Amino acid sequence: MGAGAGLSRGLTLCLMSLVCVPQLALAAFVPAIPAISEHFGAGESDLSRSMVGYMTAYAASMILTGHLADRYGPKRTQLAALALFAGASALCLLASGVAVFIVGRVLQALGAGAGTVIARLWVQRELPAQERLNVLTALTTVIAVTPAVSPPLAGLLVQYTSWRSLFACMTALGVATLIGAVFLLPSAGSGDAPPAPAARGTEQPDTRAVRAPAARRATDTESRTRIRTKAAGHGSGGLLAAYRNVLADRDFTMFAITISLAWCVYFTFTTYSSHAIQTGLGASPVEYGALYTVVIAGYVSGSTVAKRLGRARSLEWIARLAALTAAVAALAMTAGVQLWPSDPLSLVVPMGFCMVGVGAMFPTCQAGMMRYRGEHAGAASGLFFALQMASGAAYAGVTGWGGDPGYRGLAVAIAVPALVLLLFCAVMMRSARGSSGGRTAEAPVDSSRGVSVRS
Repeated sequence: MGAGAGLSRGLTLCLMSLVCVPQLALAAFVPAIPAISEHFGAGESDLSRSMVGYMTAYAASMILTGHLADRYGPKRTQLAALALFAGASALCLLASGVAVFIVGRVLQALGAGAGTVIARLWVQRELPAQERLNVLTALTTVIAVTPAVSPPLAGLLVQYTSWRSLFACMTALGVATLIGAVFLLPSAGSGDAPPAPAARGTEQPDTRAVRAPAARRATDTESRTRIRTKAAGHGSGGLLAAYRNVLADRDFTMFAITISLAWCVYFTFTTYSSHAIQTGLGASPVEYGALYTVVIAGYVSGSTVAKRLGRARSLEWIARLAALTAAVAALAMTAGVQLWPSDPLSLVVPMGFCMVGVGAMFPTCQAGMMRYRGEHAGAASGLFFALQMASGAAYAGVTGWGGDPGYRGLAVAIAVPALVLLLFCAVMMRSARGSSGGRTAEAPVDSSRGVSVRS
């Protein structure tokens, strides 16, 4: 049985692979930074800052994916993106210089980001509301587990083989996921092909069976025409109008800012911790991978806590608690690195607790974003994740502008967005709760749209 009723295991695995690809390409790269910089004779800080380029391209990919999926269909867009990811991974594998390698990483991000949007878009468009929860839970599990598992494995590959073997694995993953998507990812409802036949065991098979082929083709053609006409309207004027409509929604803007601040906390650690711990403190790639797993374990714990709290508490209440947890841990981190500047645990252990708050914040903000009920749901999803990724890239670029922040500077760079996050949630989330009547995280669901209904 698949993750959801009527969903095959093959299709479930395909969707899980789509969200695994970008997480793996980001997290597995971090332990390899010192080895890659040594091979090319480049500074580690330069390779760390290449993460900024990766995340910028990742954000751009999410913006492009939503509109390309509207125009050409989610399946075609996803197949093209996976082909780009596989080719870019091969380019990194065969790169003879650091410039070519960085170009490959940017192209990797452009291809990888599509799965983040399209997997959720497919679930929203193609599954009935009652069948979505299991699939979304499976996708969230993959997103949480992949960054925890990949750094230790990547550290083993780098330490005992070569950093190139890591990109050989990414190339193979891209090709395998592309082949699976060709056969398993449906085209129904996307404009790629006429709708797929109804699932077996439905109540009225005879009624659908006797529908005239000509009438069915006319209906399918009309549906695809509406989709393409709407996509064509998303030109310069239509696109800007869609974004204005989305950004005018209070819930969307509030939760987009919140998740962006939380992502700045996480991505700053991911960008600079490899240099600080491996080069500054002499940890091996395997040791760093194990330490990184502690941090991701905090994220997984936070996500689990948020899910349980969501049964009885509002999204705003959970967000305030998560922000408080992250800020207190970040402040403890800044004190710890001053007291024990040569012990990596003084950074990693508080960061693990900080990630409990960040991990709780991510699903909470995504649920809050789904309160948006306008006609531009695709644009809203792409813009939401693009703002998140772009904010992390921008902040990491600023903190590393004058060079690597170092061990103690990294703790301060993490604490700043954590404190701003706490201030924002204390002010904005409190007023939002008062105006919304204390909505809970698991508000009723509109089965026709699959989003929380406003109180």
